[in-house]
This record gives sequence, structure tokens and C-alpha cells, in this order.
Amino acid sequence: MIDWANIFKIRIANPDDSFQLHEVVKLIIVMKLLKKYSRNKNLIRIYTEFDMDNGLICDVYFENMKTNEVIVYEIQKNITNEWKDKIVNAYKDYTIPYIKTVDLVIVDLNKCSDKISEINKWLEDYIV
Repeated sequence: MIDWANIFKIRIANPDDSFQLHEVVKLIIVMKLLKKYSRNKNLIRIYTEFDMDNGLICDVYFENMKTNEVIVYEIQKNITNEWKDKIVNAYKDYTIPYIKTVDLVIVDLNKCSDKISEINKWLEDYIV
């Protein structure tokens, strides 16, 4: 079901100063996806802080109706093996009706600069 009231809107997960980089990266990911798919904007869905119905709320949810694919972006600063295993397992067998694949992209904030121009260039590798 399409949530028309929240499509393409940026939701802030945490307004604390410690989450500023997380929120900036999330915003730039959404902007890059919108730019990349601007010709087919009516065929994509982008939500932030999206409830996946598996107990997780993903940072960015991207759905391409033309290809029937979903990409879930998880933005994380402290990536431990335990956290990574939990996230990978949560999405490993996750299915959505009429969607062929659900892919997970983990964005490691430890590899991210604090300069917007550098963040912008760095995120190019995460936009598929």
C-alpha cells in the first residue's frame, strides 16, 4: 500500500546533535535517489524511518515499481558483528508481495567525512 502522505518526506529519527551526520547522510541519499530516478518519479517510492513490519525501522526505503525491487538503506556508526548479523538475518528472507528482491545496503558512517561536498561524492558508491 502506498502511503501518499509520507512519500519522499524526510523524517528525523533523532534530533540530538550526535545524530546530525546520520540525518544529513539520509537526506543526501534521498536526494540522490530522486535525482537518479527523476524521469521515472511516478514509478518509485521513497520513505524514511520506514516500519518494515519485521520489528525494524529502516533509515531509507526505496521501491522501484518498474523493476519490482526494493533497496533498504541502514545508516550506522557503530557497526558490530552482532548488529550486522542481526540486520542481515532480518532482511535475508524478507519478502514483499509483488516485489522480486529486497536488498540491504549498510552505510558505514565511520567512513564518512564531515564535509558535505565529500559526503556527496562518497555516497555515490551507495546509490544503485
